[in-house]
Amino acid sequence: MRTEAEAAGPPLEPGDFVQLPVPVIQQLYHWDCGLACSRMVLRYLGQLDDSEFERALQKLQLTRSIWTIDLAYLMHHFGVRHRFCTQTLGVDKGYKNQSFYRKHFDTEETRVNQLFAQAKACKVLVEKWNVQHQHQ
Repeated sequence: MRTEAEAAGPPLEPGDFVQLPVPVIQQLYHWDCGLACSRMVLRYLGQLDDSEFERALQKLQLTRSIWTIDLAYLMHHFGVRHRFCTQTLGVDKGYKNQSFYRKHFDTEETRVNQLFAQAKACKVLVEKWNVQHQHQ
């Protein structure tokens, strides 16, 4: 049996790249880029069933306001091993005046911050991280 490191092949060097056959799924609306990306990942992993995906959206109460933390919960729902790295553990107040977020920012702020607060208990891996941070 091969370890994950052995299965991955030789370590990548700076400038190397890996091209994966991820299918392209077009977003349906101006607001669902994250859901389209999630569908692409799930289809690549062989886990996308459209009706199951729709049921997951309903279960997680994902509507027109999708934040990245929502996508982390969605990936967890489907058993996709991942780590959500973010500069802000909670809502970034800088989005408050952007037109896309402005209308529902205050109610969404509470919901999104609650998802961050519950992430560890829900086994959704969230880590504060930025490009200067070197993960150990």
